[in-house]
Amino acid sequence: MTSTVSQHGVAFWLSPKILRLLTLALMLGLAGAAVFPVLSTHLATGLGISPFWIGIFFLLNTAAGIGVSHGLALASDRGLSRVRILWVAVTISALGALAMGYTTHYGLLLMIGMLWFGLSATAQPQLFALAREQISSAEAALFQSVLRASISFSWIIGPPLAYLLFERIGFTYLMWITSAMFGLALLLLPGLKDAPYQPPSAVKIPTNRRIKWLFLMMAAIFAANSMYIVYMPLYVRETLGIAGIAPGVLMGLAAGLEIPLMVGAGAMAHRWPLFRPLWVAVAGGLVFYAGIFLFSSFTLLMVWQIFNALLIGLAAGMGISVFQSLMQDRLGMASTLYSNAIKTGGLVGAAAGGLIAEWLGYEQVFLGSFFAMVIAFVALWQCAHKRHN
Repeated sequence: MTSTVSQHGVAFWLSPKILRLLTLALMLGLAGAAVFPVLSTHLATGLGISPFWIGIFFLLNTAAGIGVSHGLALASDRGLSRVRILWVAVTISALGALAMGYTTHYGLLLMIGMLWFGLSATAQPQLFALAREQISSAEAALFQSVLRASISFSWIIGPPLAYLLFERIGFTYLMWITSAMFGLALLLLPGLKDAPYQPPSAVKIPTNRRIKWLFLMMAAIFAANSMYIVYMPLYVRETLGIAGIAPGVLMGLAAGLEIPLMVGAGAMAHRWPLFRPLWVAVAGGLVFYAGIFLFSSFTLLMVWQIFNALLIGLAAGMGISVFQSLMQDRLGMASTLYSNAIKTGGLVGAAAGGLIAEWLGYEQVFLGSFFAMVIAFVALWQCAHKRHN
């Protein structure tokens, strides 16, 4: 592969290009971690929106993210500059954060959110694809895991700090801070260069069925995760009666546990069968959601984060490498399929979670997450046992 950074131990990780990519991933992760954890709480407590309409908000915003990022992925695989896409996406994200901070009308906030989600959702998959083009195949799995871990690292401090600031200074000033973080990300873009364009192979990739099952598995995992992320803060506040930064502490704890799992799985990827980390992830998810549904305890929620970390750490950390292994000549589309599987799951999870919370209560949302994990298990079984067409 042209324009490849060769791995020479420490020299690889300390090269300016690699450090810039990792720092950019961290800044984008911090900006996202300042918005997503508190958004459902802001809608419910700040604007008085019902669970159903909170679900609609996340559903439509996720749909916008899928549509825009998929279209730009097609364009980038056909030669449109990934760096240029990142410039536009990060700039709009900075401006959109400010607009959301000052908007209190639900309809207007929905429209601004769709624009913001649509373009901010493009940044991460394009960054992953750009990074993948800078390194050789030998380093791909480990570097992608470390890149994903840098985003997870931002979620260790992001959610607790976001909830603390939300309680102390309010949503508007929190969005100013978020916009500033996107601004810092913009400062890292000068100097990044696209790899030489390589047209995708005209030969049909012989793994379409496996990719479809893999997409379904990832979507089901993140449908379960979406229901948890959106409605866990409201469950902790309304059902368990614990206000303040408690939801942020849970998210930060899970992120902290995810990082060594991601990096370790990436380092061991060449020794494991392709799908083994995903089997461990799905098993962890089944245990996690069964536990938090059966036992209404904040202490258990904290202890059970190890299973949440197994699920998200391995699925997110290794999932993108599996997609790229099956689509080696279309890395932009592989990264975007991975990202859109997550967003599709978020879309379905937001809609299903809203309906469940509205009709049955916040606690029953976790039962929905468990059933989504059952679907993920079935899809992974099909993906792992399908032969190439």
